[in-house]
Amino acid sequence: MRISTMACHALHLLLCLSEQDDDIPASASELAVCTGISEKFVQKIMRLLQSEGIVKSVRGIAGGHMLARTPDEITLADIIIAVEGGISLPGVSNVAPRGKTALDAWDMVARSMNSSLEAVTLSSVRQSSASAPRQATRRRVAQPSSPLLPETDFGGTNAKAYSLGRQRCRKPKQTVPNPSAV
Repeated sequence: MRISTMACHALHLLLCLSEQDDDIPASASELAVCTGISEKFVQKIMRLLQSEGIVKSVRGIAGGHMLARTPDEITLADIIIAVEGGISLPGVSNVAPRGKTALDAWDMVARSMNSSLEAVTLSSVRQSSASAPRQATRRRVAQPSSPLLPETDFGGTNAKAYSLGRQRCRKPKQTVPNPSAV
């Protein structure tokens, strides 16, 4: 299974919102600066999350987005449902007896994945990222035992897109000097 960029960004945005003060909404432009995601994409993701009751939006000059539920009540399954429509089964025909067997197998896998996603809350992701030891800049983000994230080395240019909330909100993005330019 491949987790979409939109789902990864939605988790990143929710982590930033969970670090905000409860009564102060964060604007889409603040969230864009915080995460490195374009403001238009932030707005699109926020609309999807708002339609599922995960975030609420406040209109006006001091408006923005805030969590509609506590981080303990928001699960990864809620995020996948909001941005992807949930875990869907492939189009296996259940007319043939073997098609029914294949459909049953995929249904069992989908249920297992859904229960695994239901077990992980936004607050548990925050706690695991806060307790994770800081390593050198070149590191593996996902461990081989993690089925949710690709096993990739993100020491290159795309590291900010997959940091999954390790950056602090409302802090300017730090630039790394190019060693070849020196």
